[in-house]
Amino acid sequence: MQLIEMKNEYEQAKMDYGNVKSKTAKKGIGEEMYKLRHKIDEEARRVSSKLNTADINGVQYEIPKSFNYAPDNERYTYEVRDGCLYQVEDLRNDPDGSFHSHHYVWIPQAENKYAELCVRVLGRDSYGERYYLRVHYYKHPSDMSPYLTKDIRTDNYNYKPFYDYILAKLGFKHKKDRHETNKLEWTKKEEIANV
Repeated sequence: MQLIEMKNEYEQAKMDYGNVKSKTAKKGIGEEMYKLRHKIDEEARRVSSKLNTADINGVQYEIPKSFNYAPDNERYTYEVRDGCLYQVEDLRNDPDGSFHSHHYVWIPQAENKYAELCVRVLGRDSYGERYYLRVHYYKHPSDMSPYLTKDIRTDNYNYKPFYDYILAKLGFKHKKDRHETNKLEWTKKEEIANV
């Protein structure tokens, strides 16, 4: 529904609220007015928001508000691939010798559905190299908070091309294990020393 239509519907509901005498009807109309007011405010914020546009490897891309875009930070590399924005963090060691990193992919899925995939990679500890996946769903790139967050299985086929690309870029491949699908191994032994 467009913003003008929602405002007209809200005004009609206000008139209906004033015309009814029943408390039950007033309560029902009042609840619907509250929900509609929330939708109007949300849509007005989306319409008035200005997204920053960045030049990433020669591609102009609108940066979502929730995406942590820091082009001056040398820890991250950015890439646009197949209409998706990738943020890959360099692997670096923690004080105990292990490592952990968070990598993000902004995936436009439909007109009112956007996903931010978080690929968390951990390793060089007693549990071995492994990864975990989480998806945040947004209705619009200007939204600061997701309407839904889900931890997803590490053998999820919908997001497989995205997390496989990140893992390959970091120098990992899937370890063949039927029971623990999140285990990783290095593609080359030299990669282990480079972290």
